[in-house]
Amino acid sequence: MQRFDRVPPALWIGVALLVVCWVAVPRFGTVSNLANLSRVASILLLAALGQTLVIIVRGIDFSIGSAVALFSVTAVMTGAQYGTGGAFALAALAVLALGLVNGVLIGVMQAPPFLVTLGSMIAVHGLCGAMVGGMPLDAPPDIDFSTLVQTSWLGMSAPLWLALGSFVLVGITLRFTRFGRECFALGSNEAAARLAGIPVRRRVVGAYLFNALLVAAAGAVLTSRLGSGQPNLYPGLPFEAIAACAIGGVPLAGGKGSALHALIGVLILTIVVNALVLLNLPSLVQNMLLGIVIVGAVLARQTGMNGRRLRVSRAG
Repeated sequence: MQRFDRVPPALWIGVALLVVCWVAVPRFGTVSNLANLSRVASILLLAALGQTLVIIVRGIDFSIGSAVALFSVTAVMTGAQYGTGGAFALAALAVLALGLVNGVLIGVMQAPPFLVTLGSMIAVHGLCGAMVGGMPLDAPPDIDFSTLVQTSWLGMSAPLWLALGSFVLVGITLRFTRFGRECFALGSNEAAARLAGIPVRRRVVGAYLFNALLVAAAGAVLTSRLGSGQPNLYPGLPFEAIAACAIGGVPLAGGKGSALHALIGVLILTIVVNALVLLNLPSLVQNMLLGIVIVGAVLARQTGMNGRRLRVSRAG
């Protein structure tokens, strides 16, 4: 029984949703739809893994939607001069610079994460628009950004391998490294972490840089797919990533979470959205049902936690 208690409650919700959608939703189980589901999930998983890292250290990042737009615009503007590899490297550096700014302001200057990343989101959004004149910019005709999304290995696309590799990397980092243990410690109790000699400021900056690296990977996949610089590339990405973390069981109060929780949340969110689209429901109904699923998943997690606390108190 204790083994089942350790399983995230959201996992059972995800399994139930998958079974229901597979049986009841037309075309859900087709190869083409599952391939499309994996493409969407790979991008969101990269963002959710990064969001999990900053949430663990009691942070949040609303700027990741603008960050993938910054990657897209930078890559397209520099592609003609530096080629695909050089353009992607420069774009990744731009996203890492944004992550460093966020990390320094939050970790070193002790500014509120909500306000810092909200301000970064607005400022970078404006910067991206100014860089391309407010309009999408096509890649140079002699530059092909699509290699990343068109490459596959063992029947799986490169973006999916990238997302799964990032999942393993984040999981190992959080579970088996000093960096991960210290992130959990400062997220649980920052004052105690300082007294224990943990470099709190460096760990916060490191978490935001790690997050920026994962967001840059998501930006590379999106840019490769679209082949253009989009100043409004994915404005809803931060909210979907945060929702996926909450659904999967990552507490927004910090100090807890894992790559598995992020993966479960991403799968639930993408399954629900995909099923609603396949059912061809009006967008207003889709938004209403999606909101109900998000709240229901969070409530299920909270109910499971309360139940465990009650059993522990009775046992004590």
